[in-house]
Amino acid sequence: MQGLFDDESEKTDQDAWSDGSDARNDEPVILSSYSPPSEGETIRSSGLAYSAGIALFVAVVIMGFVGWIADQLLGSSPWGIVGGIVLGSIIGFLQLFRISSQIFQKDSSAPSEHPLMSTRSGESERRDRFD
Repeated sequence: MQGLFDDESEKTDQDAWSDGSDARNDEPVILSSYSPPSEGETIRSSGLAYSAGIALFVAVVIMGFVGWIADQLLGSSPWGIVGGIVLGSIIGFLQLFRISSQIFQKDSSAPSEHPLMSTRSGESERRDRFD
């Protein structure tokens, strides 16, 4: 670094780096190739995360209710509701893992047409007409 009273000819190699005179300082440095996800991709993954939590909660509540009904019908007081909650937890966690595995997949991996909505043999391929 050059001091206030230093001569211009006394520059060192380190000073040449610090004042930007080297060509290597002019090119951008790329540390990673990360690009933020699009707004649509963020909305899709947020919706999937929300539905995964709802699926876990609903499975536990519904199976707990079914277990309570089984307790009322069979007279097996705590075991129906306990079994229903355990079974609901298993079903809920399976759904949670299934849905959360879709969060990190790209949207382009989805089929262009839903497999259950395939065209019949005599229909045209255009789906934008309403006749």
